[in-house]
Amino acid sequence: MRSPLPLIALALTATLALSACGSDDPSLSAGDREKASAAALQHVGGGSVTDAERGDGDDTYAYEVEVTLPNGTDIDVELDDTFAVINSPAKASDFTESTPSSTASPSTTPSSRVPDDDRALSGSTLAKAEAAALKATGGGQVTETSGSDDADHVYEVDVLLQNGQDVTVELDQTFKVTKIDR
Repeated sequence: MRSPLPLIALALTATLALSACGSDDPSLSAGDREKASAAALQHVGGGSVTDAERGDGDDTYAYEVEVTLPNGTDIDVELDDTFAVINSPAKASDFTESTPSSTASPSTTPSSRVPDDDRALSGSTLAKAEAAALKATGGGQVTETSGSDDADHVYEVDVLLQNGQDVTVELDQTFKVTKIDR
């Protein structure tokens, strides 16, 4: 049986973070704010809640919680009315904390690289994202990788094609291509 301490720590972190960020959305009760924050923090694996709000009639979510990961990346976590995560936000483990994103080879010129935004992927996440992007583009050279807090994709991989064209491959949480921006 697993110890309940990690969940207690997440709930305490959520409570402290919420008290620090004040009243984000007046229509969101303190109890719902705490539940939504705890669910979001548990899903992404840590960080601090910087905003929480109730969705309105036009939103696909009941609650949206913004979490700032330890490396400074902001992630938007969307939850349904049972506090289950309904989007595919990146997780803290998907990012390196201080390694700049640069998978470019020395032959890549600075002008062909997207500026570094300190949200680089690492480890097996990096390898899977690069492989999926290169397969989707038929080859090329990866010039940057990053996470995304957009609702329609979790990872972005910039690829310099052999014809000199730069493309951005957007991937979901399972590394399936959702879009290629040419």
